[in-house]
Amino acid sequence: MSEISKRFEQLITSSQKKLTEHNQIMPIKTDKGILVGDVLIQSDGNLKNLWKKDILVYKEVSLNDVAIKLANMLARNKNSDLCIKLYKADQEYGQWFVDWQFLKQQYHKALKLEQYDRADILLARYEESKYRAELAKRTVTILLES
Repeated sequence: MSEISKRFEQLITSSQKKLTEHNQIMPIKTDKGILVGDVLIQSDGNLKNLWKKDILVYKEVSLNDVAIKLANMLARNKNSDLCIKLYKADQEYGQWFVDWQFLKQQYHKALKLEQYDRADILLARYEESKYRAELAKRTVTILLES
């Protein structure tokens, strides 16, 4: 077994141990997506949709950790305020992240076209969006730990 294979096996074992320690259901890869209990996580590009018994419960979740946590909570029928807070925080992160990436592209485009006044404005908006995305991700991280 190569060093990479050994490391990968250790990573899988470590992840499984963490999930069981935190009383989480082990995700299983299927043809349709990832199954956590009776909740199916399907990818739609970078976003994930969560289905329970063919009913769309959460749409366009941005972060993988949030999708897994929500799926676990749904599978255990623990649909609580934490689920709502997590989903809202994830949505906020996703919006700011998209803005951040778009403004970054527009900023570089303005520089290339030597539109320096426009580039200054875009840079300020880009930095604000990046900051807000980082704040939203911190909020998500705190909620995931609760």
